Amino acid sequence: MKTKTKEALQEALFEAGFVVLGVVLALAANEWRQSRADAAQAEAALATMVQELEGNRQLVADSLAYHEELLAMIQGEHEEGWEPSPRNFPRGFIYPAQLQQTAWSTANATGALTHMDYAVVVELSGVYQAQELYRWQSSSAGELVYEALFKEGIDAIAANYRNLGTVLSTFRYREQALLELYDRTLVNLQQASG
Repeated sequence: MKTKTKEALQEALFEAGFVVLGVVLALAANEWRQSRADAAQAEAALATMVQELEGNRQLVADSLAYHEELLAMIQGEHEEGWEPSPRNFPRGFIYPAQLQQTAWSTANATGALTHMDYAVVVELSGVYQAQELYRWQSSSAGELVYEALFKEGIDAIAANYRNLGTVLSTFRYREQALLELYDRTLVNLQQASG
């Protein structure tokens, strides 16, 4: 009887071992699938953010070109008593870029950022923070321009072109810095993914 009990116990342990092995293998396979899905999500999110940053870079470059054109006009050699006309500002007195951050917000909301390399996330975070500072500057300058526009009229803003030149110079500075940051970041992201 001891032999039968011993055999039954060995058989039960053997079967239990197979069940445990099956569970461990299933968990490992599930973990592997989830890890691949997380990596794919992070890769897709990064590709979308790179596209978004490339688009934002172009928007900033366009705004910078317009602001530099206005500064050249304002700071150029003019006859005494010269004042620009509102027609000299075809896109407005300031023309800040309307930057996107949809890809960054989505990657953050879906948890894709948690599956990216930490250094990449830090670099991306710095770019989006710089964009936020630019957005704040744009909003503040826009409020000043529109307040003056409603109080004094469009001709008064054009006549106050020296102060407007100061505002445009701050935009030029911030936009040049953003372009440098975009270029550096895009190169670093390309190296990190390649």
